[in-house]
Amino acid sequence: MKLLNLLLWVVQFGFSCIFPTLFFLCLAVWLQNKFGLGLWIVIVLGILGVLTSISTTRSCLRSLRKAAGEVSGDKEPPVAFNDHK
Repeated sequence: MKLLNLLLWVVQFGFSCIFPTLFFLCLAVWLQNKFGLGLWIVIVLGILGVLTSISTTRSCLRSLRKAAGEVSGDKEPPVAFNDHK
């Protein structure tokens, strides 16, 4: 079950990398055709889509890393009395 959970995280990671950019580009093309806007709208929303993809990818990677750490059980041992700083 834990392996299936990690597999779902990988699918979520791929989705979060690609979807925002495609969504903003499709929105830009639709706005350009609907309202007769110039190429600038595609550039602005394309940059916004890439920045959103980067942000969601970073947060998804953090969550994936946390989930993988919980599954593997690689936890640091607690600090002993004589080892604390």
